[in-house]
Amino acid sequence: MIDRIIARQTDLIAALDAFDADAVLVASRALAEALAVLPQDKEAVDPEQLAYGMKQAEAARIRVKYLTAWNRQKIDRLAELRGQSSPHTYTPHLR
Repeated sequence: MIDRIIARQTDLIAALDAFDADAVLVASRALAEALAVLPQDKEAVDPEQLAYGMKQAEAARIRVKYLTAWNRQKIDRLAELRGQSSPHTYTPHLR
């Protein structure tokens, strides 16, 4: 069972690295489905596999965080080009 989850995590990481939104959606759904049946699985889990799975989850989380920041920067740059300030940028209000 944990093998399926690790395989789905690997698919998700590959999709994130490829910047492929459609593949990210497909991989996310597949991972969610694999996780949904986890509570019903009574198979013993190898601690090494579990540790590897946790590292995969962290790797995916880091990529999502990076892509979020990257997209935010792109949005901010586009706003600057249009002469608008980003709502996430501090601008002092003069009285």
